[in-house]
Amino acid sequence: MPLLRTINIQNNLIEQIPNDTFRDCHQLISLYLHNNRITDISRDTFSNLTQLHTLRLHNNEISTIKQLAFVNLPSLQYLYLHNNELTTIVEYTFVDLPSLYHLDLSGNNISLIEENALGNLTHLSSLTLASNPFNCDCSIIPFWSWLIERASIGTSAKCGDGKFIISLRSAELDKCNPDNCQCFNGGKCIPSGDGKVVCDCIGQWTGEFCLESQCTTYDCGFGNCFVEPINGTAQCVCDNKQPTYCPGKQFNLCD
Repeated sequence: MPLLRTINIQNNLIEQIPNDTFRDCHQLISLYLHNNRITDISRDTFSNLTQLHTLRLHNNEISTIKQLAFVNLPSLQYLYLHNNELTTIVEYTFVDLPSLYHLDLSGNNISLIEENALGNLTHLSSLTLASNPFNCDCSIIPFWSWLIERASIGTSAKCGDGKFIISLRSAELDKCNPDNCQCFNGGKCIPSGDGKVVCDCIGQWTGEFCLESQCTTYDCGFGNCFVEPINGTAQCVCDNKQPTYCPGKQFNLCD
């Protein structure tokens, strides 16, 4: 099939595309695979289609695209992947696509686009990302930075709460930078599960910066106040080493 210019196999029940399916289609310009049941795109599925201009993969069941799945497609300008089941765009998914002009990823379930996933798409002018619930915690920073540098594209991308990613401000993401973390009273900066850097407080101290304590409102006299670690209740320890629960007002328990 070396002289084929267009292949249209849309509206079938195709689930998999073997790697060598289009191996000899060197003159192929348009490939229509939409409205099937394709579940994944592996590396080298479309390799060596150097003349390919348009690739339609929308309305499938694609949940996985392997790294470097679209390499060696120097002429590709239009790539349609909308209405699939993608959740994460891994690094090096869209690289080596120097002519890519339009990329449609709308209508998936994408929460994360990893760093370097979009590569150096110098000719990309249209990126459609509507109807994806992006997770706008610290993991959004690489993609947010990429969008800020290309403010004219990708404006449809929204966080899961409906806020436009492009509208996030650097001040909102400062909490993700370890250099901006400051803890007091012996607290330490540690990474949390969502990528933020938070204070791990010790002893009686609590709060965002380890500046809060129930003991600041109680007077234990000559005793010491501490916060019981299980229920967080302030206690006074006097000379007899026996803890006494502080009342709900200032009161001297260790005269």
